[in-house]
Amino acid sequence: MNQSRSLAVDSARVPALWVPAMLLAYGLFRFLDRLGGTDRSGPLWVAGHVCFLVAIIGVAALDVMVWRRLGRSLAPDAALVAGLLGSAAFVWVILGDIFPGVHSNYPVPDLVAAAGPPAFLVGLFGLLGSLAHRGLFPWPHWALVVIGFGCVGVSLQLLPLAAVILLLAFEPFRSATRRLVGGRAPTGTRLPHNSPPGG
Repeated sequence: MNQSRSLAVDSARVPALWVPAMLLAYGLFRFLDRLGGTDRSGPLWVAGHVCFLVAIIGVAALDVMVWRRLGRSLAPDAALVAGLLGSAAFVWVILGDIFPGVHSNYPVPDLVAAAGPPAFLVGLFGLLGSLAHRGLFPWPHWALVVIGFGCVGVSLQLLPLAAVILLLAFEPFRSATRRLVGGRAPTGTRLPHNSPPGG
């Protein structure tokens, strides 16, 4: 494995961990902010939204990593476009929440606000579904991803639960990153759960 591929392997572990970690931090900051009764400009509120922003960027990074593993074809390409557009919509909204001047000068169109979250989820679920269809990602973990983000959609108060579920859901990325980012595995090969990276 060359140096650039090794760096890709190492970095691929990061978003699989930081997405649930940042969602957990967002949930905790949000809880503490509500306890303190501060307003939308309070430091805890801002810190929580920064964590949410980092989590969204992490999902976009995972989208790209999975797409690269799948190779170019119509379904993964369409899912990647949807996922990245959805992530961009989230980033636009969150930046405006952190910096009100953003929304004052560049208001989020209603279409973007409405279509962004579904596109974000369609992209992620579609890419991971394609990976699972090829036997390279366990379907139970795909279901956990759906459940985890479903919790976020139901209520932001479920963010800590969602973070724990997503930590479990993304475990194959952390335990078998080399197999995902490295050379192609034979079709039908599942990600091992207990073998070390590169094993």
